Amino acid sequence: MFSKNKLAAIRSLVADGCRIQGDITFKDGIRIDGVLVGSLQGELADTKNGSLVFVAEHGTVSGAIKADVIIVNGRVEGPIHASRMLELQPKARVSGDITYAKLEMHQGALVSGCMIPLLPVKESVGKALLETEVVAQERPQLAGHSESSPSATIALQGSSRQVERAQNA
Repeated sequence: MFSKNKLAAIRSLVADGCRIQGDITFKDGIRIDGVLVGSLQGELADTKNGSLVFVAEHGTVSGAIKADVIIVNGRVEGPIHASRMLELQPKARVSGDITYAKLEMHQGALVSGCMIPLLPVKESVGKALLETEVVAQERPQLAGHSESSPSATIALQGSSRQVERAQNA
């Protein structure tokens, strides 16, 4: 677990044996021991520790989870977005795409979906994206193609690549 960082206090609980259907917005921390069918959205917390979601071993969430810190040791069916840290403990079962700033995945945790790191955008990358152009134009005189075949020219950072689409006969 992320013992080096102090985590938000857990002030809300979906207890074992409890089933809630609907979206939950919370501050500080929430622990899921029961079943939630709906999304979890952490608000900006009053502390520097941010929002925390803990899905316990027998907890299940069927919906999106978005918080600063997310710890999963139960089941999540839906996308996860951890803006600071995501910890997948040994009994975690996640079915959905995961977006995270930092990731700790224990042996035994299972993920079925894409794992997408949140990378800081560097100024040079942002500038290159602004300079990227996509220009579509007609090129009737391409070798080996009829006069009505459309093509597109894609310019990326000063280089161009021609993409041709075959005409349906």
